Amino acid sequence: MKRNLIKYISKAFSYLGYKLITNIELQKLLADQKHANELKFILSFQPKNLNEYFKIRSFSKSQLRQDLFVLNELNFKNHGYFVEFGGCDGLHHSNTYLLEKEFDWKGIIAEPAKIWHNELEFNRKVFIDKNCVWSETNHQLEFNEPEVASLSTIKGFGENDNHKDLRHTGKKYSVNTISLTDLLKKYNAPKIIDYLSIDTEGSELEILKNFNFDEYKFRIITVEHNYTEIRANIYDLLINKGYRRVKEKYSEFDDWYVLRS
Repeated sequence: MKRNLIKYISKAFSYLGYKLITNIELQKLLADQKHANELKFILSFQPKNLNEYFKIRSFSKSQLRQDLFVLNELNFKNHGYFVEFGGCDGLHHSNTYLLEKEFDWKGIIAEPAKIWHNELEFNRKVFIDKNCVWSETNHQLEFNEPEVASLSTIKGFGENDNHKDLRHTGKKYSVNTISLTDLLKKYNAPKIIDYLSIDTEGSELEILKNFNFDEYKFRIITVEHNYTEIRANIYDLLINKGYRRVKEKYSEFDDWYVLRS
């Protein structure tokens, strides 16, 4: 009877232009798609960098291969400089762990969520700032740390993405803010910084539009947008500041920008 029911359901869906597949078939399709995306990503590399890519591919910690993208763009540069926020524990899904540990980069990680501080200090040996990067310095803002702590954000942000329901509960506490410009000054960052990684669950635009792009330059910027309306605004801002968006086929809920030469 079960087989007949499945047959009838399958036939009904076929009239609507759909096809039922088994879970095993679904997993195979997902795996094939992942491999296809990986191949396309590899083919986007400069040919001279492919050997380096295969040497360090397994060490990547980034969720979307941002670290490998940065290294390819900068020809696997050693002794670079990065700025990353939020940094979470500095290891899982980190866009800069590989850069620090394998290529001797220096830099700054900013992370206001208290749950990550001990692990972050254990995992990383660069500058760690526990202030919340924001449009202005020395403001007290309410910070929401949900059960899924990687989704932590300032109150009033992160309410329009796919994770909004997960932020309805959690710890709430006050955090002190620091502007991106003041963060760079605090740690004597170079005027030309190789890589800026931004993932603040909704406040990315507020940070960037209040930043002085004439005082500091970033060679590469990756910024999470989660398909919200701020994506277009960030694009307009960065294009006007001399950046171009690249590799949209692979960046998914991130956008990747390179400074025009």
